[in-house]
Amino acid sequence: MSTLSIISLEPASTSSDNVFICSGRKVTLVHPPLIGSKNSWNNRMTVPIGLAYVAGSAREQGHDVQIVDAVASAPDLARTVGKYIHQGLDPEEIAQRVRNDVEVIGVACMFTQDWPAARGVLNALRARFPNAILVLGGEHATALPEISLRECPSLDFCVLGEGELTFADILSRVRTKSDARDVAGVAFVDDEGNFVKTEARKRIGKKTSVPRPAWDLFDLEPYLSSTNCFGVYRGRSIGVLGTRGCPYKCTFCSNPTMYGQLWVPRDPADVLDEIEDYIRDYRVENVDFYDLTMIIKRDWILKFCELIEERGLKFTWQLPSGTRSEAIDEEVAKALYRTGCRNIGYAPESGSPQVLKMVKKEVHLPRLIESIKGAVRAGLRIKINMIIGFPFETRSNILETTLFCWKLAYYGVDDPLISIFSPYPGTVLFDELRKEGRIPAINDEYYESMLACNDPTVPASFCRAVGGFELMLWRLLIMIVFYGISFVTRPRRLIQFIRSLWTGQGRETAIENRLLEIFALKKKKPVRMEIAAE
Repeated sequence: MSTLSIISLEPASTSSDNVFICSGRKVTLVHPPLIGSKNSWNNRMTVPIGLAYVAGSAREQGHDVQIVDAVASAPDLARTVGKYIHQGLDPEEIAQRVRNDVEVIGVACMFTQDWPAARGVLNALRARFPNAILVLGGEHATALPEISLRECPSLDFCVLGEGELTFADILSRVRTKSDARDVAGVAFVDDEGNFVKTEARKRIGKKTSVPRPAWDLFDLEPYLSSTNCFGVYRGRSIGVLGTRGCPYKCTFCSNPTMYGQLWVPRDPADVLDEIEDYIRDYRVENVDFYDLTMIIKRDWILKFCELIEERGLKFTWQLPSGTRSEAIDEEVAKALYRTGCRNIGYAPESGSPQVLKMVKKEVHLPRLIESIKGAVRAGLRIKINMIIGFPFETRSNILETTLFCWKLAYYGVDDPLISIFSPYPGTVLFDELRKEGRIPAINDEYYESMLACNDPTVPASFCRAVGGFELMLWRLLIMIVFYGISFVTRPRRLIQFIRSLWTGQGRETAIENRLLEIFALKKKKPVRMEIAAE
C-alpha cells in the first residue's frame, strides 16, 4: 500500500508555538441518509467511494477511524418528507452510533440535494458532541461553503475539492479555527463571524500517492448483495476509480470547481491489482467505474484491457457515468467487450450543435455517431446522457436533440437518460442564473428542485422559452419513440426486455434495471415509513 506524501506535515514542536505532535486522533466519518424521489430514474444507493478514500488516508496517518454509514446500516429504512424520501438512519440514530470519545467527525455531502439531510446530521452531532470538530466534504461543501457554514452553525469546516490530503491535514494540525488558516483547501467562519477561505490545495497528481479506499472499515455487504448499483446489475458490484478529473469545461458541470481541469490516470496495473483484491476479498463479480471521464487516452485503456487478458481475469465492468467518444473506435470497443466490459455511457448532452457550443461541450456529433456504431457492432450496451431545458434553449434546439436521440435508437443505442436541466452549484450556468435572479434564494426549496433532473413527475424549468410541464412532455415523447424504434428495428431486444422483466434476471439495459428496481420496491415493505417535517 502506498503512503501519503503529507506525513511530513505533522509538526513536531512545542505547545508554545501553538502546534502539537499528532499522536493519532479519534475520528468518525459519516455517510448521511440519501434524499431521493420514488419516481427518480436513477437509484443512488452506491458505495461511498470518496468517504472510503478519506478513511484510508486518515488511517494511514495513524488516526483511529470509525465509519457510520446511515445507508448501509438501514437500507430499507425510509422517512417521507413531503414527496421525497430520506433513506437510511435518522440523524439522532446516527449520533448515537458515534463513539463517545470522538474528536473529529467528517460528514460527506457529495450532492447538494442531500444537504438538508446532512445538515440535520450535523445538528444532531453537535447536540451530542459539543466539543468535537465537525467537518463537511464533497461537491456541495466545495461549491457552497459559506452558505453551508451560515445555514448550519454546528459546522466548523468545509473541505474544498479532493478531501484526502486536506482532511488529513486538518487532523494533523487543527485544534482551533485559527490553526486552520495555514491549511490549504478549507473554509470556515472565524470567531468574529467572518467567512474565511484559504488558498486552494493542489490537485492529487501522478506523483502523489494515497491509500486505496478503506473498505474494510465499512459494511459493504448491503451494497454488494443489492441489485441497486451505479450501472446495470450484473452481480456483486463495487465502485472503482481508474482516473480522476476531466480536462473539459462544460458550463453545466461542477468538475472545474471540484477538481479543476487536470485529468489524472492511475497506473492500469495498479487499478487491476485493486480489482483482483476485491474479487478475492469480497467475491466481486462486476466493477462500476465511477470516473468522470475514464477514456481520454486510447493507449491507457488498451493497456488496461491488455493486462486483464494477460492475467486471465473474468469479471464484468461498466462505464455508467458517461465517457468521451474520441478514443473509442471499433478496435477499442472490441477490446472493451473482449475483457468483460458490457455497458458504457456516452454523454453528448445535446443533439443541437448550437447548444453544444453554448455550454462548451466539446463533442463532434458525427464522430460520436461513428464511435457508437463501432461500440454497437462490438456488442456493447450503450446509454446516452442527454439534457433538455438549458436556460437559452429553444423548442427548435430541443427538437434537434429529440431527432438526434431517435437517430441513435436506430443506430443501436439501448437507453436514453433524458434529464431536465438543473443549475448545479459550482457551475458557470448556476452563477449566471443567480446573477439574473432566476435562482432568488438558496434554500430547501431550491435543494429539492435539484431532484427534478431525474424525476419525470417534477415540472421544474429554468428554460426561458419552455416551461416545466412542456419539458416533461418532451422527455416522455423522446423516450417512448426511442424505445419504439429500438424494439421495432431490433425485435430481439423486445424479447430480452420481456424476459428480463418476467424473470427478474438477465438484466442488460438501464431501463430493465430501473423497472425491476421499481417492481422490487413496490413489493418490499420498509422497516419504517414515517412522515417527518423539516
